Amino acid sequence: MACPTGESGTQMAHIEIHASRYARAPRRGLLSALTGPGVFAFTDMSALAALALISCFVLPESANGAAHLLITGGLAAAGLIWLRGKGHYRVRQSPSNQVRPLFQLSVTAFLAASATFAAIEHPGMVPASALMWAPAALVLLGLRLAARAALMAAGSWMEPVAVIAPRGRWEAASRLLDFNSGHGLQPERFADLDELAGLESDALAARLEALGPRTIFLTADEPGQPAAARLASWLGARGRSFYYQPALGQVSGASLDVIDYPPAEGLVMRVGDPLDRPAGAVVKRAADLCGAALALVLLSPLMALLAVLTRADGGPALYVQSRIGRNGRTFGCLKFRSMAVDADARLRALLEADPAKAAEWNAYQKLTDDPRITPVGRIIRRLNLDELPQLVNVLRGEMSLVGPRPMMPEQRPVYGEAIHAYERMRPGITGMWQVNGRNATTFAERARLDAWYARNWSLWRDAVILARTVLEVVRPSGR
Repeated sequence: MACPTGESGTQMAHIEIHASRYARAPRRGLLSALTGPGVFAFTDMSALAALALISCFVLPESANGAAHLLITGGLAAAGLIWLRGKGHYRVRQSPSNQVRPLFQLSVTAFLAASATFAAIEHPGMVPASALMWAPAALVLLGLRLAARAALMAAGSWMEPVAVIAPRGRWEAASRLLDFNSGHGLQPERFADLDELAGLESDALAARLEALGPRTIFLTADEPGQPAAARLASWLGARGRSFYYQPALGQVSGASLDVIDYPPAEGLVMRVGDPLDRPAGAVVKRAADLCGAALALVLLSPLMALLAVLTRADGGPALYVQSRIGRNGRTFGCLKFRSMAVDADARLRALLEADPAKAAEWNAYQKLTDDPRITPVGRIIRRLNLDELPQLVNVLRGEMSLVGPRPMMPEQRPVYGEAIHAYERMRPGITGMWQVNGRNATTFAERARLDAWYARNWSLWRDAVILARTVLEVVRPSGR
């Protein structure tokens, strides 16, 4: 459904709250459970049962098969309960959100099984346990994807939602759900939160009834948050399950702990700092050093070829530009030269002569059709190869494999409040900007993505960004 246009509103925490764990959904019964995320409980149980039986074939003759199945079954049941507690069988989630918990389950269960078999002096069961849990994450995910694809083909996967938000937030809410369509929420109806705010209970019930049997997605801007809080209480008291995106400012779910203070109403949240993880920082730096050194060894023939091709026009192979790094220190950022030797002078002349280009530069800090780029430069940019020399910057400790886009000193004034988050991290060869639109995003959006990365940093997120970067190199979009 096309939604009306409106203001995007203030930024809010991207937190999705299933309002009542035991609340009644509009659709009830086994059939509705098997046409939503509840089907994953069936596929998970089937997969773990099959793996447990297969693992019995490698048990030594002296092993106690019943004990193996009992321990494995207990760990599988505990794992299913843990996944249920994380909402895997209640709330639609994108496949990328499911990968990490499934791998955590596989590794934890294998370690627990190995420790148990060692404790009962049956170490011969460990190979069978490895056969059970090593492929478990991939098998679980594969069956889930197959079930999800079947439901999507049948038109049963997407959950229709009614968006309740201030009218100026409708477009932003629709854009949020469409961009994250992997979560399976499809906006079909819209209601103005401001119009519902002053209604009495009976009138409010009638207005919500008119939205039909759709799950409610409630979101608010800062002025509308009191009305959203009242409506959330009203819905919860009547046993309605709903999605809630409160206006909490720039708060990340990755750094959020919800604490229960009974019998107080509402939530008490501890907001932490994802970057304040000493062990994680050590692992990240070790991964940077190992990854950069290995990449330099493997890519050195390609880099030598690119250097020769870049020098064909008589200019240098490398271009060194001053960029802002961690703690605001500047450093020389290395790149294969993709522009003409007199690129800076050409840019000044172009911006002075062409107001349209000047406006584009002010918005994006880039030009769509940049006349400064050389023929070789155009190719290596499209293939994302111009930044390979920055692997040296990583070894020097000036950059990281994953981080915010290196910023030029003259861009600091237009970076806004996000500069505080930027300066707490090493800039990255790749990052959120590179895998979320790149040249198609404004500079303001680039700054927002950098700040979002700082608030949501984790080693797992770095791994996901690196994987998406590899896909972008293999299948370049040129964005």
